[in-house]
Amino acid sequence: MKKYYLPLFLALLFSVFYSCSNEEETDYIDVATKSAKAAPNAGTASINIDITQVPFVKLSDYHFFIGALKNQTPGYLVIPFKPASALFSDYAHKKRFVWMPSGTHATYNGDDNVLEFPVGTVLIKTFYYDNVQPSNTTQIIETRLLVRKSDGWKLYDYIWNDSQTEAFLDTNGNGGFVPITWLENSVLKSTTYHIPSQTECITCHKINPNGNAEITIPIGPKPQNLNTMYNYGNITKNQLERWKGAGYINNTLPATSAIISTVDWEDTSKPLSLRARSYLDINCAHCHRDGGECSYVPQRLNFSNTDSYTYGICLPPLGFNENPYVINAGNASHSAMIARMNTNDEAEMMPLIGRTVIHDEGVQLVSDWINSLTDHCN
Repeated sequence: MKKYYLPLFLALLFSVFYSCSNEEETDYIDVATKSAKAAPNAGTASINIDITQVPFVKLSDYHFFIGALKNQTPGYLVIPFKPASALFSDYAHKKRFVWMPSGTHATYNGDDNVLEFPVGTVLIKTFYYDNVQPSNTTQIIETRLLVRKSDGWKLYDYIWNDSQTEAFLDTNGNGGFVPITWLENSVLKSTTYHIPSQTECITCHKINPNGNAEITIPIGPKPQNLNTMYNYGNITKNQLERWKGAGYINNTLPATSAIISTVDWEDTSKPLSLRARSYLDINCAHCHRDGGECSYVPQRLNFSNTDSYTYGICLPPLGFNENPYVINAGNASHSAMIARMNTNDEAEMMPLIGRTVIHDEGVQLVSDWINSLTDHCN
């Protein structure tokens, strides 16, 4: 019997090594990898996309998801992510994913700057509603792709069919309108959801840093927004560490403890000021920045801005003259910022586009913060 001991020992050793290897792999690939290996479209290798042939006619042509498309089950190394605070879009829920070609990675470019993504990167964002009436169903409306090509970022929108089996490229770039009624925290809400046109998308996603050439960039995937824990199904991990472990960020990324980060504005355990500034950063800073759509306004709403005056506190507004300051410290009801957030008048509302209803919770949050400011304006 002794002659069988060595083979048995080697078999057990291989089993232990294989198990440890799999555990290390799933640390950043998660349950989606196991599903992808069994899926006919995903195989065991990274998804291959000829970026020169993009955009494809159908969302399914990219093979980002396995199984029923509406389930949005990510394939091999299609990594879900979520910013600390989300941009308000008429209460629509969002699922976000990132995919990069094999052997490529993003580079760190500052806490509040979007990562420098490699050519071939695809950022995926699906907009949907739960509890849609009258049947309390889920309805997906659109999936937007930001694709990094050799000549810059390109925006492509895919509109879902009524049967929720496929999303098709908006070839004319005009967007559309979808009436929808749903329950939000047991409150019945209704709107005509606006799928943005190409021009509207670029309005928010553009920057002109040098004053002579506009470029298109993403908004949300900044280190400050990704430095949070995320439940990947089989493991909960810091998102930046997950991306780095998957090879999606190189060694330029500093320690996560050193990154000045936004917070979830809905997390009431966090300081009110951080919640409000995080909300304003994700909803407003992409336009209120140097080179942004509203760069002509002296207000800068990026999370890292520590200058209270340029942030808007005691800053006279360009419009809304009945309100003396953009942020009237201690007096939200006489602040131009609240007046703009709390209206649907297209000539006055902020943000300019991207919503058709007032975000009551956002208005309340920012109002509470303004009222808490003790260094009142003269």
